[in-house]
Amino acid sequence: MKNFLNSPKATIVLFALAALLLGFGGINAIQAAPRIESADYRAQVQLTNINVAVTENGNVVEGDGALLKDLEASGNFKIGQTYPEVLAVRNTKHPSSQNEGAGIDEYVRVSVYRYWTDGNGKAVNLNPEYIELNFREDNGWTIDKKASTPERTVLYYKDVVPVDGNTNPFADKITINSAVSTAMNSGNYAYENVKFHVKVTADAVQTHNGTEAMTSAWGRTNE
Repeated sequence: MKNFLNSPKATIVLFALAALLLGFGGINAIQAAPRIESADYRAQVQLTNINVAVTENGNVVEGDGALLKDLEASGNFKIGQTYPEVLAVRNTKHPSSQNEGAGIDEYVRVSVYRYWTDGNGKAVNLNPEYIELNFREDNGWTIDKKASTPERTVLYYKDVVPVDGNTNPFADKITINSAVSTAMNSGNYAYENVKFHVKVTADAVQTHNGTEAMTSAWGRTNE
């Protein structure tokens, strides 16, 4: 057991966090899921304690929070109009003198899912790229093009995120393409009575033995 705790595998700490959902159909916002620890790594978390959270316009979105609450409340959402939606990641664990939960530096990645739903569930025939998030690759983030699809965009942050630190934004605005207003399918408006969804998950590995940790957890490094 002692040898395992000292091995590179035991230094890897993963969290699947901050599942965020928003919906469109009169901008019907869905509540965000609470942050959870990955049960597969619970034994390893006893050695170190890291946390990440997604932030929206500078505020951590967690618990029963929802994206675009202010915009929803205004009732002014318009197709084809661009709105600020600054999304980033925060290392949320504060330094502490206590034995448990002092926090550590980390490397992070995010996966962003865009899709539409109708009364029958996910509408796979509708174009997720009409949900236009402006992804940033000029400020430390890089898109993993091999892992990404029209529905899913995977981004890695190149720099270390220190305890209580923030990444630069991986997205900064959102637009629903005006093409949804006129797109037809079998003589009907294709995007009538549907909702759009954006789901963001963030996870992290600690920087100690960072190359090995990233390769083991993610199958690649953040370069």
